[in-house]
Amino acid sequence: MKTFSNIKFVLFALGLVTLLEGCQGAPHMNPTVPMDNTAFMSALDIYRHCQVGTDVDIMRAEVLQLTRAASAQESANNPPLPLPDFVKRMMAKPASRLAADPQAMAAACALSTGQAALRAERMTLATEMFQTVLKNHSQPEYAYYADQARIGLNRVKHAVQFAGYPDSAPAVVTISTPAPRTSAPVFLED
Repeated sequence: MKTFSNIKFVLFALGLVTLLEGCQGAPHMNPTVPMDNTAFMSALDIYRHCQVGTDVDIMRAEVLQLTRAASAQESANNPPLPLPDFVKRMMAKPASRLAADPQAMAAACALSTGQAALRAERMTLATEMFQTVLKNHSQPEYAYYADQARIGLNRVKHAVQFAGYPDSAPAVVTISTPAPRTSAPVFLED
């Protein structure tokens, strides 16, 4: 019986230590790992260049760079292990200490690139940029960007339907065949 008492005591002691230690013994995640100053300034420079850019191919590359930077920042804020939904709801998103949100910079750059592509009649690229915003920024805090992306997609759709831009690859439809030539002029009556 003494062995059973020892086991109960050991289990009680382990339980007490675990209770007192709380979550301190769990693997640490670093929820407030902001971009370092150099990385943030680099992202900000890319964002500024994207906003005034005119070469849509360079702007597209800048969107990809900003998206990668924003994803890295977001993954630093996510716990390493999957948590139940009720725990996720109780956890607050850490306040950003940055002057600007990297996700918002990526969304704004994608919108600018989409608009520039639309002006350059690069409908495939414009569609890609607007869809990127809708896919990557569905959270409520990015609703403005999602709304602007939907407006941009409607403009692309309208331009493709009514103007037949080169990216749209319009179908060629024969409307009529040429009339046989005669030596005498043919007059049409109204």
